[in-house]
This record gives sequence, structure tokens and C-alpha cells, in this order.
Amino acid sequence: VKDLSAGTVDLKNGHEVLDGAYLGAFGDWVLYNPTFYDATIKKYTRLDNGLLMVSGSLTLSANAKAGIGDILVVSPTKAYATVILENKIVVFNPETMTKTSEINLADPKWGAEGSATPNPMGMIVRDGYLYVGCIQATSLPITKNGAYILLIDTETDTPVKMISDTRGSSASFTGGGLFIDEKSDIYVTCFASFGYIPGQKSGFLRIKKGETAFDKDYFFNITDMPVEGVEGGKISYSLYNCYDKDGVIYLFGNCPALTSNPPDYVNDKDVRALKANLETKKIEVLDLPLTNSYSGVIKKMDDLILFSLTTKSNGVGLFSYNTKTGETSKTPVLNTSGTIMNMVVFE
Repeated sequence: VKDLSAGTVDLKNGHEVLDGAYLGAFGDWVLYNPTFYDATIKKYTRLDNGLLMVSGSLTLSANAKAGIGDILVVSPTKAYATVILENKIVVFNPETMTKTSEINLADPKWGAEGSATPNPMGMIVRDGYLYVGCIQATSLPITKNGAYILLIDTETDTPVKMISDTRGSSASFTGGGLFIDEKSDIYVTCFASFGYIPGQKSGFLRIKKGETAFDKDYFFNITDMPVEGVEGGKISYSLYNCYDKDGVIYLFGNCPALTSNPPDYVNDKDVRALKANLETKKIEVLDLPLTNSYSGVIKKMDDLILFSLTTKSNGVGLFSYNTKTGETSKTPVLNTSGTIMNMVVFE
């Protein structure tokens, strides 16, 4: 889609992929992550006309359900991919789509509570270290208590140490969950086992610039915070987000008062679009329709924050929030035939 004025997206120039798709980008490359649906990542190259051409693939495991957590390209010749259930990170050349090495994490040094299964997911690089969120799963999406981040030396691709914090649980998620602000502080999204485990907290932990440990003075606890305008007054957990600037972050929050028993992730409209401030720890509800749990896209494009929403009666597609005017769209600015699972915005 070249611009939002198209109004509607059709599939005539699309590439068929499996469910559970996440996308990464580097320059004109788009990397497709099929998560638990396949263990082969595909590379697409963006052409001058804006269309995508398949330009490579790489199989990370013989087990199609090994679970690819995240793909992080750090240079034209080096990238990392986490493989959740095999407790490894594959190092590969994204230009040639060939594997160069593997980092084996199946070791009690990196597992919690005596296990050897850290289950690596989201990644980010800062100051010579690859920070890897390890969810320490018991049975997905249930994780052990606490947030765990493994630091890996990017020169040698050797694990250095594991850091942990008991205030938040389930650090990072499929496709990301770690981000860096203008101060070079790392923020860690904690999804708290999707709210299934009493006592686990969702929110944000911080690793300050120049530090390799969690900030003991900072935790933005979303689970216990009253939120005005949210049905039932509480958010049980947050998974997807998009950092803007000046401490402002946009996120989806699950409203437990609207969730059926058992949960229906497709038909339950129990997710609110929110705006929060990481410094003041304030949350406000945006004037956008409720959506379901599969709506996982929040992206910034110029002055707009774009949200993928699958609503009850307001349509399906991308809705917008204007960061300058505060205006929200009541219907999609870009209509789609189904829920948008992920998206890449090119400058």
C-alpha cells in the first residue's frame, strides 16, 4: 500500500503466508516469521513499484512447530533468530539467507527454577550486547514467575549473564517486546502469562543506559493500576505496543471484565487502545472502538499512530490517532478483509 488514500487493501498482489505471521524489516528487505506454524523464515525484497518479491528462505529447525520468537537484523550480513522450544538462537547472513552459527541456550545456567529451557523470544542490541527476553515457559502462554533477560556478547556470540526481576513476569513476546528510548534506556514488556496466573504483573521494566541490570527504582505496573474509561476499571495485561517519543507509548490492553469464560480470542471484543507515559506512569483510553486479541499492530507513520482493529460494528482495518491534533478515526482509514496481524512502515 503506497499511502492510506487507497482506502481499501485488496489481495491481488499479496503473498500467501501461514497464520501467526510477524514481520521484520531492514532496508528494502522484509523478513517473514511464521512463529509456531513453520520453522522456515522467508525474505522478500521491496521493488521500485512497491511490490514484494521472494528473495530467499532459511529453515531454522526440522521441527515445524519449534516456534520462531523474533528475527533481528543488525547488519546486511548478520541477523539473529530465536527458536523458542529448541532454546537456541540461530545466527545467519540475511543477504545470502545462510546460517553461520547457533547459540545453544539449553543449559540450567539460563533456565529458571532448575530448568534448562529459557525459551528465548524478543531481542534488541545495545552497546555490544544482545538482550534476549527469555519467557521461561511452563506451558505456553503460561510462564514461570519473574522477568528474565539474557545478555549475549555480540562480538563472540557468547552468553554472558542472565538478569531477572520478580516485579514483572513473562519478558518480551513473539516479534519483539523490547525497545529503546531517546536516552538509550531499554524497556522490557512483561505480558504476565496473558493474565492467567494470579499474582503475576504485566507492565514495563527498565534497564538504564550504561547498566546491565534491571533498574530497581522502576516498574510500570499495569495490572494493578486503575484505568478510567476501561470497562471494570482494570487492564489484566498488555502485549503489543509502539514507543513514540518523550516517554509516550501506545499499547493494547486486555479488559478482563469483557472477556468470556473460556476466552474467545476471535469474537471477544475485550481489548482497548491506550496511550501511556512511561515517566509519569499514567494511562489514558483512546477514543477508538474495542477490538479482539488478534489485533496486534500498532505502528507510527508521520503524525499518525495506526492501530489494527477488528471491531463489532465500525469495520476492520487500520484506525488512526493523530498525535498533533488528538483526533481518532471512527472508521478505518484503510479497510481490510480481515484482521491485520502485522505491518511494516517504510519511510
